[in-house]
Amino acid sequence: MKIEKFKSPLKALSDLTRLKILLMLEGKPRAVSEIVEFFNLAQPTISRHLSVLKNVGLVKDKRAGQRVVYSLNTQRVQEICLGICDCFDCCKVRIK
Repeated sequence: MKIEKFKSPLKALSDLTRLKILLMLEGKPRAVSEIVEFFNLAQPTISRHLSVLKNVGLVKDKRAGQRVVYSLNTQRVQEICLGICDCFDCCKVRIK
């Protein structure tokens, strides 16, 4: 079943904090410290959330000196959204 490949990304997206992080990153890339400040959570907690998102390909990271800057992997987000929709006949675009 083709929906199986979406199990890990859907599990990653099931956490509200991770969803909020993705929405933050849609606006612009951000350093961990900026994300920590927004959520008022401990840095290790945010780092764990970012690690989960990175492991399923939803975010990318880039070292900028001492900082690590995270950005949304828009291609992967689109792939997941479209792929999930494609699994349901009612969501498929029909060309007439």
